[in-house]
Formats: sequence, structure tokens, C-alpha cells
Amino acid sequence: MSMNLERNYRRELHNALEKCQFIEETLRMCIFSAVEIARLQLSPHFPVKYKSEDISKLPMGTLASIFSKINADIALHAALKEITRDRNDVAHRSLLFTLGELRDKKHMTEATRKMKDVVIRATNIRNRLLDIRCAMLQSLSKVKRSVSKSNLPG
Repeated sequence: MSMNLERNYRRELHNALEKCQFIEETLRMCIFSAVEIARLQLSPHFPVKYKSEDISKLPMGTLASIFSKINADIALHAALKEITRDRNDVAHRSLLFTLGELRDKKHMTEATRKMKDVVIRATNIRNRLLDIRCAMLQSLSKVKRSVSKSNLPG
């Protein structure tokens, strides 16, 4: 097998894992922001005791499920479920090639193409999540300003 094919495959594999990890972290940040908004809005009425530790170790699938409860974009939820399955496949099976598969140019070319597809879809999802994260930060900022105004002596 050509070393170039193996090198290209590994590069795409690492790209896919990196993009998926970024999705996972962005999901955490979105959930943290939602919890903080809830805490600021609800704490005068009852406590919101979620902490970052409650979310920081959750796996991507669980994070996507939680995110789907604070976001209305059903197409994004479906894309997150699919990319989570792909991420698990990439993380757990992508390095398990037999010697025969490593020598099979057609197989390695197809495996590399699949990794590139995961990278493209993960990049798209990441960009959509970053837009949502930005909107959540803007909302959080508004809530903080609103709370601080209501605490001013009046």
C-alpha cells in the first residue's frame, strides 16, 4: 500500500476527530449558557444548582440529547445524532485495518473519502453550533443587563 494513502487517511481521521471534539465542546458551552440564563432568570424564585461539573464529563450523545431540549432546530438535532454515530465509529473502529485492507488501494481510498465526508459534515454542524452559541451569549448578556438593572436601587 502506498504510504501516501495511509498518510492521507490518517490526516482525515485526525481532522474528523478534531471537528467532532469541537462539536462536543461547543455543545457543552451552549448548555452552560442555557443553564446560566436559567439561573439568572429563576434564582429569585427557586435555585438552579447545575454546575459545570454536571455537564463537563458527559459524552457527545448525551450532550446532543440535552441540547435538543434547549434548541428548536430539528434538522440540526438529526445531524447531531448522525455525526455522533459517525464520531463513535471514527473513534472506535477507524484504526482497525487488517494488513489486507491496508494494501487495498480501493479500500483505503474509500475509507479516506468517508473520513473527508465526516469532516465536511462536522464542520457544517460546528459552524451552525457556533452561530447558536453566539446567539446564546447575546441572550445571556441581555439577561445579565436586565438582572443588574433590576437590582439597582429604584
